[in-house]
Amino acid sequence: QALFVFLCFGPDPSPSSSAMSSDEEMPPMGAGGMGMDDDSEGGMDDAGADGPILPEGVKKEIITASEGFKRPKKGDEVTVHYVGTLTDGTEFDSSRKKDKPFVFPLGKGQVIKGWDLGVATMLKGEVAKFTISSEFGYGESGSPPTIPPNASLVFEVELISWASKDDLFGDEGVIKTTLEGEGKGWKKPSDGDEVRLTLKAEAADGSVIEERKSIEYVVGSDALGPLAKAVDMALAGMRKNESVSLKCAKEYAYGEKHPDGATITLALEEIYETKDMSFGKDGSVMKKQTQEGEGFDRPKDGVKATLAVTAATDGAGAALPGFKAATIEFTVGDGEVCDALECAVGEMKKGEKAVLTASASSAAEAKLGLQDVKEGKIVLTIELQEFEKKKEIWDMSEEEKVEFGTARKEVGSQLLKAGRYELALQKYKKVGEAFSFVDNYKEENKGKAKALKQACELNKSAVYLKLQDWTEAKNTCNSILKDDKENIKAIFRRAQAQLHLKNFQDCMNDCKKVVELDSQNKEARALLKLAQAGQKEEDKQAKGLFANMCKALGKGPIPAPGKADKIGEFSDEEDAPMDAQDDEAEEEGAKEEGQAAEEGAKESA
Repeated sequence: QALFVFLCFGPDPSPSSSAMSSDEEMPPMGAGGMGMDDDSEGGMDDAGADGPILPEGVKKEIITASEGFKRPKKGDEVTVHYVGTLTDGTEFDSSRKKDKPFVFPLGKGQVIKGWDLGVATMLKGEVAKFTISSEFGYGESGSPPTIPPNASLVFEVELISWASKDDLFGDEGVIKTTLEGEGKGWKKPSDGDEVRLTLKAEAADGSVIEERKSIEYVVGSDALGPLAKAVDMALAGMRKNESVSLKCAKEYAYGEKHPDGATITLALEEIYETKDMSFGKDGSVMKKQTQEGEGFDRPKDGVKATLAVTAATDGAGAALPGFKAATIEFTVGDGEVCDALECAVGEMKKGEKAVLTASASSAAEAKLGLQDVKEGKIVLTIELQEFEKKKEIWDMSEEEKVEFGTARKEVGSQLLKAGRYELALQKYKKVGEAFSFVDNYKEENKGKAKALKQACELNKSAVYLKLQDWTEAKNTCNSILKDDKENIKAIFRRAQAQLHLKNFQDCMNDCKKVVELDSQNKEARALLKLAQAGQKEEDKQAKGLFANMCKALGKGPIPAPGKADKIGEFSDEEDAPMDAQDDEAEEEGAKEEGQAAEEGAKESA
């Protein structure tokens, strides 16, 4: 009896995949039979909740269910056991009797169509019975003498496993096969990400071309030379701890040096997550995670944390003189350590290790002996060893929230006085956010919460002025004035921001409003003078620009109507927008008063 592997699956170029004798030949393929690669009818891409939907000619009955959830896809190399019978129970072939599983590429037409469609619906470990009509088997001709014409076939199939295969570029130039595991986590590298990987490239004869172990590589950097294109594409679909094999044509490997191509074994060991941790998101503090931490919790503002700093180098990798490795315990957000460590620790998990690259101004930590580093980059190797866990803000009672907010506001005020403006700003923001919704508070707590939030908003506006973020200072004051239209501090600080934004008229209006509310306010009067001088200078420039535009217009080829003078011709006296001596006197007076206004602004902030 001819083997059913011979009849149903076709010749296999691999000697180990078939027990056929050398003189056996494949019978001609009939309509709907072997070799067809047409998914248009009941195709593999028509997926339902239980996998691809099968046509009426392929009926499935699950014998042994699987607890898995993944199914093989087109092109994957599947491994199965099967028993094939006719509808009368006559067995014509069995891989189990041969004690050898059968391997074939799914959806490539190398088996009868009913198999391509049926196996695509299976889960790993599942055993199913498929009843396949002749349309999806051997059609009208059958496959004599084993398969009669128009025969329906019954297969009991067990899906043992599969090797996931992908044609990365759609031209069969690089075929990726997943070797081990499904990877860890959900992150996959993209261009610019730094990873750690191991790579081994072998020629067609099995000889090793090159091998690199646990190297750090930036995706898209071309640091892997001729292999970079294939490796980058493969990495884009990989997760940590995943291993793959890449069968590459010469165009994606070493070219004519190895004309038969190469096979690359690639293991992704780590994906380094790099984040901008700086307060202003300006790249001044960058954290590269080198080891993931535990769980999901991160240190909250106001809790104790223990951070180990084990190394410090400059931007070129040289050890920094004076550095002392230390394990530091501090309260997060209180300013007990440098800004770089404050920025980083709030985004770390217990046990996480990272490399922190920061400007010297933000990382010159005295507890590490780095207080004398004044410029350049500082690179710190850090590990978050432990931190306290306290109540989340939403779990606190009203009284606890007010108490917590008051304490954090006071910390913010101390930081503001110490010139730690960015850190102070974080305190005020967090307190303000904690009291976004207080309408349902008890009356005694509602008043305290609203007053606390307003105080933090006012302090935020002062910090923004210190940071010269004029737009945010104006916006913060606008927010305060929505509920408190006569808040003098908010009006005056908005006037300061308007001056720097060159909104002189708005600045003058705010200054006049302050004087209306407080006639003795010298700072507002001085600021008003500055705004008036600024407006006058702006008017002067605008008038001069208009005069020059008129001159330019007069030089064009426009014919003068009648006996009229040419447009845009003026005498020197007419060009002068205002008397220069008067301007100088007014500007000098404004300058003196402006100095007083700036001093008043500093005191107010």
